Amino acid sequence: MDKKYSYDEKSDSLFIYLREGEEESFEEIVPGINIELDGNNEIIGIEVLKASRFNKNLKPLEIKQ
Repeated sequence: MDKKYSYDEKSDSLFIYLREGEEESFEEIVPGINIELDGNNEIIGIEVLKASRFNKNLKPLEIKQ
């Protein structure tokens, strides 16, 4: 896995990748913070909604392929 996180400026959401996998479901652990789960119900990532409330200087991450 190359990228560790991505930030979507339009939706103001930050996704932190923990491991590879397809998202099958998610669970909101606190308002605005979700854990993403794969088909085996294992955590593959963390999503932070309205992420700029924590850091006003967030910018989209440019991934070089």
